[in-house]
Amino acid sequence: MHSRQRLAEKITRDAMSTVRQYQLFDNVVPGFALVIYKSGTKAFNVSYRFNDRQRRYTIGQLPAWSVVAARERAKAIRREIEMEYDPLGNCEAERVVPRISDLIDRYIDEHLPKLAARNRSDQSSMLTKLVLPQWRNRLVREMAAGCYRPAKKLLRRSAPCPTPIRANRLGEILRKMFNLAVQWKLRSDNPAQGFHKRPENARECFMPLPCNHSARSPET
Repeated sequence: MHSRQRLAEKITRDAMSTVRQYQLFDNVVPGFALVIYKSGTKAFNVSYRFNDRQRRYTIGQLPAWSVVAARERAKAIRREIEMEYDPLGNCEAERVVPRISDLIDRYIDEHLPKLAARNRSDQSSMLTKLVLPQWRNRLVREMAAGCYRPAKKLLRRSAPCPTPIRANRLGEILRKMFNLAVQWKLRSDNPAQGFHKRPENARECFMPLPCNHSARSPET
């Protein structure tokens, strides 16, 4: 049986690593403990049961987390569990939610092979060089409707003076990609549906860059 004591800064600081990892359990918050790994790394966690499954939620490592802060986080986690909410299960679910990088990969793998070689190369280049750097980690389902804005400054990898022809091309690609996202049931609507072509004056320098707004953020 694990011995329990009130974890304090001195106890966590003095805990030494051994040939096997072990835990020091707190006697204030059930399941709250400090784990000491063989490497010497120390981290706070909370052990609990949810739906007859034993779970362990890692709060964070020393010294980034103090005992006091980690204990308060552990209390909050216990309250969530009492409300029948599994914090670890929610984290696992978030990891499998598709992001824009996943959508671009699927678009390139499944849709672009159907196109002519030059068209395929052009679309792949625009998505990976212009869109991916800005939207890589954004969730597909949280992209806001009409998330485009004109910008004079271009991304580093874009051409020095792109024309509205290229801007229109990018808009059409994004509209098609999000149409497929709807077909693939990654979201219920197309946030690029309202895109309209600009007059194509070849001498004008312009590029609509994907903005950084999501459905949770107000548009500017």
